[in-house]
Amino acid sequence: MPEVLAHSLAIIGAGPIGLEAAAAALELGFDVHVFERGEVGAHTIAWGHVRMFTSWRMNLGPASQRLLQKHGWAPPPGDDLPTGNELALRVLQPLARTPELKDRVHEHSQVVHVSRRGQLKADHIGKSERRDTPFRLLVRDAGGRENFLHAFALIDASGTYGAPNHAGSGGIPARNELYLGPQLCYHVDDVLGLRRERYAGKRTLVLGGGASAATSVHALVQLAHEVPGTSVLWVTRRAEPGLTSAVANDSLSSRAALAAGSLALQTGSDPAVTWAGGAVIDGLEYNSATHRYRVQLMIGDQARIEEVDQVLVNAGFGPDDSIYRELQVHECYGSRGPMKLSAALLGADTTDCTAVPAFGIDALKNPEPDFYIVGAKSYARYNSFLLQTGYQQVADVLTGLAADRLTPAAH
Repeated sequence: MPEVLAHSLAIIGAGPIGLEAAAAALELGFDVHVFERGEVGAHTIAWGHVRMFTSWRMNLGPASQRLLQKHGWAPPPGDDLPTGNELALRVLQPLARTPELKDRVHEHSQVVHVSRRGQLKADHIGKSERRDTPFRLLVRDAGGRENFLHAFALIDASGTYGAPNHAGSGGIPARNELYLGPQLCYHVDDVLGLRRERYAGKRTLVLGGGASAATSVHALVQLAHEVPGTSVLWVTRRAEPGLTSAVANDSLSSRAALAAGSLALQTGSDPAVTWAGGAVIDGLEYNSATHRYRVQLMIGDQARIEEVDQVLVNAGFGPDDSIYRELQVHECYGSRGPMKLSAALLGADTTDCTAVPAFGIDALKNPEPDFYIVGAKSYARYNSFLLQTGYQQVADVLTGLAADRLTPAAH
């Protein structure tokens, strides 16, 4: 077995946070490799048609900028609001193609499981012996071939976009949801672009009370003004009008406009929208003859049946913790994120992402030495994450790892 270098670092996920971590790690002298299950920026591209609430200035990682500028890259206008596609095409993909990173970013390489080499989850609990053996990563390529790779430090920056929440009450699937799931949509679909024909002239149920659901509803309303017969049934668990993510005196003008427009839609400003507040989805049926869904809603104790052509589940996301189930991770029983960070977020005075601090490396530490969850995945089910918060997390984590790992013996 080849020697595992003491300053080796593996990063899961080649999105904005994972690539920022890679760029910063190179500056510090780590032997770093990034593993991405799809293409670089895959999740960012998946919602690429959506414009962000925050400006370029807030969405560029400092180490990423330094590496790109070294090769003649010019930053976009700082006050403009990028789309997901613009972030991927103008920053993430050029970053992964730089000479320093191009052989260190491995696309279509899925990290299926991680552990400590030769150690089970319950071995050496709370003892330094775990740190003396490297992490063992089971990595699967696009052809299904699997290999084991090793590193002494590990950062999970894989995000939550690939793990959407279920539509049913209590966070579990509605009846028949698992069966019908492959034909439903669990993300902010490109209603006005590539997926227009799926929704034009149709009735769509949108489930969710946050910014993602509101973005979908607003796009469908615009489509309704362009194509007769297009309509929306907007279902929210919240009984009162308004978004769960609304922020008082919001400093992000586009987010404030979305919240105000959503409140107006829920209170009857547009005939294309019917709002059902205080409701949950209990069951789904699909009629293959009519190609329509029969949805059973529960509003309090009352059942209500609705028929729709499409179903959009925009109920948020949660962390997939199956990757690191054999590591000693202290998870919050409420959010499933790192316990210390979740406690800090719960105790914060605000839920406004622009005001919540990054909290520092101590909040990100797990019982598992040299393993960190960063980025949106670290915030788990809290919706107050910003990319600039993730960039600060990366800086804090790598500073700590460098102090432990980058000794003369490590080189």
